[in-house]
Amino acid sequence: MDIKKLQKNNNKRYKEKVFNNNFEMDIPGEQIDEFDYSVEDCFDKKKIIFLSEWIFDKKIHQYTSFNNDLFKIKPIIPVQYAFPDTNRKLNTAIEKFHVKEGLPKDSFTVFISEGSTPMIASIILFAKKIGFNKIHSFFPLYFTIHKMCDVINLDILPCNDDFACLDSVKLSLPKHKSFLFITDPIWSIGRHCSDKVLKQLADWQKKTGSIIFVDNSFSYMDWNRSIKKEPSVVLDPNLTLRLVCPTKSLCLHGLRFSYLLCPKKFSKEIARISIANTGSSCYFGHILREKLFNKMIQKKPNPVGLFASERYRILEKVFIENNIKHIVPNCGFFMFVDLDSILKKNKIRNKYYWLNNAAIDVLNPKYKGYAKLNLIARNKLIKSLIKDLSK
Repeated sequence: MDIKKLQKNNNKRYKEKVFNNNFEMDIPGEQIDEFDYSVEDCFDKKKIIFLSEWIFDKKIHQYTSFNNDLFKIKPIIPVQYAFPDTNRKLNTAIEKFHVKEGLPKDSFTVFISEGSTPMIASIILFAKKIGFNKIHSFFPLYFTIHKMCDVINLDILPCNDDFACLDSVKLSLPKHKSFLFITDPIWSIGRHCSDKVLKQLADWQKKTGSIIFVDNSFSYMDWNRSIKKEPSVVLDPNLTLRLVCPTKSLCLHGLRFSYLLCPKKFSKEIARISIANTGSSCYFGHILREKLFNKMIQKKPNPVGLFASERYRILEKVFIENNIKHIVPNCGFFMFVDLDSILKKNKIRNKYYWLNNAAIDVLNPKYKGYAKLNLIARNKLIKSLIKDLSK
């Protein structure tokens, strides 16, 4: 795939296409848009199975050990604001954990956010504020970035010809100081950026002084590791912003808790943008964050990852038996698998739907027909897929 040609494409159309494909999903007899973003109403009632669904199997919390006791908190009327960073004990605990992980002490500031989305928006505004009129990226890039860049007129220039988890990927990085945005491919295919790619990026930062934002919202979700250390820690801590989301890693999506690891020299401006963009926290989430952070950093494999890995082992047998190509996952709870041809062969393609490659910003045409599959989706979805693939 020609990266240079990709960078010269109509940028506004590219940004709009990614975002719109997340909200304007044409399915037989129905359309999901921003006013009706409901899996149950738009897919279940039509008996269409949505493989990329954002509904999760309730069994997941047999693995996390979360139960209703977690939510027994002191009953009060929440009259006062609960600003995200007012729990200094939590901020200090986060700092200590990441120093142990490898970040130099006193090199970074922690900013807590109501989920990842407002902080991602804040970083895009920060890039514009400090003078960048374009950002560089690794695809796949989360759709919020496309929409925000479209609104404030920042071009997005992809720098990779394939997934950054693959050692064979070719990069076309700028030779001058730039701002690179990466959404860790765990989010879409269940793999980290490769060590080889991250080493290239660290060397590139050293040469150019470039800033990198890593959306690590799916952090610490390795299936087979108890050690809590993200590969992106090798990047220059003075030029790298990393976003972590404990509620994502613990499958508690109804609570909102992310935090940014921010180089000290950027902290004042980002603090002001983030406060203006996010405001106060919900009291309920504010109270629970310390427990969730401590659960995420436990020295044992991530429980959500364990559930996902068990599901994958069952599916893997079916994939092998039917010669179904896929990228082998080892973390998170999504994977990327070529399903289009076999579903057409079995004459059941219209029974299944998934976010298309435009929606998840997969630009390489060799992945046409691949599906982003949620490994911890409702059990009825997984059972149906296994049954239909085994025909």
